[in-house]
Order: sequence, then C-alpha cells, then structure tokens
Amino acid sequence: MKYSNTVFYFCFFLFVSFFLFAGSQRAEAQGFIQNKIKSKSRAVVHSSVGKVKSGARMKVSGSKRAMKNSLKGGRPGKDFDPRPTLDELIEDKDSKESIYDNSNKSRYMELFGEWQDMPSDAEMLMRAKLQYIKDSINNIDRGAFRVTKNIWDDSRPMVIFGWHPHWMGEIYRGYDYQLFNVVSYYSYDINPDNGAPQNSDVMAGFLASDFVKTANDKGCSALLSITCHGEDNVMRFLSNNVPAQQRMVDSILYILDSTNADGVEINFEGVNSAVKDEFFKFVRILSTTLTSVRGDTSFVFMSVPTYDPNNIYDISKLQDFVDVFIVKGFNFHQTPDGLKKVPAAPLNYSTISTAPDLRTAVDKYIADLGPIYSARLVLALPYFGTRWVNDGITDDILDMNTLSYGDIQFEYLMQKDDIYKFPGAKMGFDSAKTCYTFSYLDYTGIDTALGDAPVEITIYYDDSLSLLKKYRFLMDARLGGVGIQFLGSDSGFDHLEQLLSDEFTDMVLPEADVMKDVNEKTKTTRHNSIYILAVLLYLSIFMAIGLCAALFNRETRQALFDNAKFRMLYMAFFTLLMLLIGGYLGLFKSATIPLLVGIVFGGVMSWIGWKMLSKRKSLTP
Repeated sequence: MKYSNTVFYFCFFLFVSFFLFAGSQRAEAQGFIQNKIKSKSRAVVHSSVGKVKSGARMKVSGSKRAMKNSLKGGRPGKDFDPRPTLDELIEDKDSKESIYDNSNKSRYMELFGEWQDMPSDAEMLMRAKLQYIKDSINNIDRGAFRVTKNIWDDSRPMVIFGWHPHWMGEIYRGYDYQLFNVVSYYSYDINPDNGAPQNSDVMAGFLASDFVKTANDKGCSALLSITCHGEDNVMRFLSNNVPAQQRMVDSILYILDSTNADGVEINFEGVNSAVKDEFFKFVRILSTTLTSVRGDTSFVFMSVPTYDPNNIYDISKLQDFVDVFIVKGFNFHQTPDGLKKVPAAPLNYSTISTAPDLRTAVDKYIADLGPIYSARLVLALPYFGTRWVNDGITDDILDMNTLSYGDIQFEYLMQKDDIYKFPGAKMGFDSAKTCYTFSYLDYTGIDTALGDAPVEITIYYDDSLSLLKKYRFLMDARLGGVGIQFLGSDSGFDHLEQLLSDEFTDMVLPEADVMKDVNEKTKTTRHNSIYILAVLLYLSIFMAIGLCAALFNRETRQALFDNAKFRMLYMAFFTLLMLLIGGYLGLFKSATIPLLVGIVFGGVMSWIGWKMLSKRKSLTP
C-alpha cells in the first residue's frame, strides 16, 4: 500500500507538472509556429514582390486604352457604410479588452455564439507578425506597393499630374513616378507665324533626353505640353494661318513618334471670342489626327483658365476631342481687369462667397461638363507663391513676382528671425483664403525722419495645411485628380510629396496564402473545441453525481479511496477540467506562474495529508 501511494503521488505530480509546463510553454510553441509561418511567408512574399511591383498599378489602372476610354465615362457613386465590421472591432484594442473583462461575466453567454468565428489570440498575433514581415523583408520600399486611389465611382484611378519645366534640366530623373501617373514636358512653345517651336533648343533637348523612357519604365504616362500664351500670339496663330497649324501638327507627330510619348497637353492662354471657333477647330484637328495616326492610346489633355467669363473654352463642345481638362487653379491674381492682391490659389472659407476662388472656377466647369462627368476635370495647384510690394502709404502695388516653394522656404522663412533682413517679419495663416502669409517691411531708401513709410512686402504661398484643405475640396467635388505646377519646385523638401501620397494613394501589399491555411485551421479548432468542452462537462456532472451517490456506502467509499489508480484518475480528471474551464473563462490569463505554484503547493500538501492519514490508519488496531 505504501509503495502504491508513493507511485500514485509521484505520477500525479509528474502529470500536473507536465500539463502546466506545456501550458507555460504555449508562448514558445506559438513562437515555433510563428517561425514556421514566417519562413513560409518570407518565401511567398519574396515571390510576390516582383509581381506586385510590376502589376499592382496595372491591376488598378488597366491598359492605357482602357483608361482612355474610361475617362469619358461616369457612373453613379456608391453609398458609404460607416459601421465597422466585426473584424475591425476585434482588431480594436478597447473592444478586445472589453471581451476579456472578467468582471462582466454576463457577456460570456451573449458572446458564446460569436466566439467560434472570432480570430484567436494566436491568429491575431500571426497577422501582426506577417504584416511586420511584409513591411520589413529585405527592406522593401513600401512605395513599390503604392497605387493611386480610384475616383468616386471606382471606374478608374485618379489622375496625379505634374508639369516638368524644361529649365529644371534633368531633375526629372528624381521624380517619384510611383506617385505620379501622368507627367508632361513643358513645353513646345509655338511660333505663331510658322508653327515651328520658338524654343528649338528645348525641343532638341527633349528629343535627345530619356524623359519619356524614364517615366514609362515606372508605369507613368509622359506627355508633351504645347503652349501658346498671349492674345497677340494666339490671334496670329489661329487667324487664317492654316500652314502654321499644319506644320505644328506635323512637328508634334514627329516628336511623339521619335520619343514614344503618350500624347499632348494643350496649354493656350489668351484665347478671345474673335478666335473661339478657330480654337475649337484647331483642337478637333489635332485630336483626330493623333488618334488616326497613333491609335487610340494617345492622350489629349487640355488646360483651361481660372477666369473664363465669356465661355471661350467651351468644354461642353471640346469634350469629344479631349480626354482630361486641367483646371488651372492658380493665377487668380491675374484677373481680367489686371493684377489684384490675392493669393494665387485662394479657397474661400465661406462656401456662399461669390469672390473668385477655386470653388467658383470648379463649379463653372462642372456645370458646363455635367456633374456626372466631373471626374474628367483635374484641379492643378501651385507649388509657388506670389510676392507683393505695396506702398506703405497708398497701398498701391509697386511690384509683384512669383517665387517657387523652395525659394520661399530657403530665402525667406528659414531666415525670418534675421531682424536686419526682415524687420517686422510676421508669419500667419489666412483662413479666409486658405493660404499662408509672410510679411515684413523694407526700409531700403526710406528716410523715416522725413515721414517716409517703409514698403510693405507680403508673400502668399501654400504649405501642408492649405494644400490638405484644397485636396479634400477637390475630392469632395468628385474631380478626377490633381495637378502640380511645377514639379521640382519643392526640391529640398519632401513633406509636400508625402502629403500628396497620403491623400491620393493606397498601399497594396502582397497576400501570402499561408495565412489562409492558418485561419482555416484555427477556426476549425475553435469550432470543434466547443464539443470537447461539452463532453467534458457532461462527464464531470455524471461522475460527480455518481461519486456522491457512491460515497454514501462506506464499503464503496473505502474501496475507492484505497485504490491508488482511482485517486490518480480522479484528481487528474478534475484538475484538467478545472484548468480547461478556468482557461476558457480567462481566469488564468497572464497567471501561469502563480497557477503552477499553487497547484504544486496544493499537491504537496495533499500528499503530506494523505501520508499522515495513512500512518494513523496503519496504527489503528
């Protein structure tokens, strides 16, 4: 009997220790599983990287022909459901904590049915680990998986457009072509007398450069801007000057074929009512010629001005020959009546204001084109500011010039604390016009003793906050994209480009099939575990009732508890049941060590008590 009891307690102690050791090693076991999944995920992600880099953008945008066709379409928008899904709630930290709150016991029965389909802790940990692997494996640039957001009806991606000015040289090599999907070389400046380029050296440089190839290799379309600015130049070119127009079209075709460019951007300023019909004919001839000669994959973009009171740029008629209209959301200071001291791209705080701003310009063109086709409008915003010099007494405009964003930052804002260079310097944000301001006084040549007032200088410019508001405005207006005038103007700073990326692109990371297997297995295990628990509960109730009934008989009670195997089975079963139920209810969450100490201590005390009882029983006559 003594040997049997010793064996019993020794076996029971080993069993409990092994069970608790296995429970305490759960994290290590999960770590082993995670390592296996990590290895497989790493291989899957490695194989997917190349495919995503080359195909993620095309997956969204499709072919150039499909995109060109979609530019002229429009479908009703989709309703947005703001309610979170169950998966989103489970990923939320507060929601998870409320589920694990042991003080709220009544919720367990309410959540019993949903529990089987919820992701386990291990599954959520796997997801987090796999996400980390995708982001960090081989230091993969997340920009490689960035794709442009779709327009409001999901029919095509938004247009992120930018002008590359020729005077910036080869800075185009550093553009983020994974962010922009259309860039235009600025520009073929028309000689109004013969149609040839006035800047022949610029076009020679364009032909010799790899601008188009650089953009195309990154999945970005490259256009050539065609400019003719000034009323006099426009009149001379369009008024009964068919030879000049024909020569210009021939030159454009030659350049496009030589560089393999994807189309043109028509950029005319100063078109008046006298040549309105001639302008329409010119656009029609150029567009149909490009389509006939180069196929239906050539794009035709056209810029339209902020001010068009006489509807010279009648986009309702031009829409059959133009794919995208770029609304020049700048130069508001150049009004039909002359210069006016306002920001280059104001967005009025009040939506009912009639003062000219981005909203009035966009609304005008949406009304002309039709709201359902608003996605064919792209709003171009400036990466430059305006510097105004005003008389300190009369407030008359003495001078005005434009400054690039980089020049404003380097030459003014970063030196604003130099009181000798910028006396009385002030920075602010004009919420009424949605722009930043920088002002100071200029005492050069001023004799204050004679009562002269210093010259007041004010700079209007856009930065992160103002651009963010304008980006949100164009999205709310359901426009088809955004344009930047000019690319490279923010050289030395990356926050404007980051803002553009945050607002107009999404991340599409490769999916690893290993997570599908993990999810299926964990759901199956959790689904079947409820049956196992039900069987154990049933057995425990049956055994408890039967044991209580049997214990009323002295001989049965004596026979059972003198049997070491029965004692070991009895204690092992109820210990296992206690651990399973406690673990299910979350009673032992983050308490493995105290639980192990308690059970070992209880087992030792039970063994000592049983030994003392057996010793006293052996001394009984």
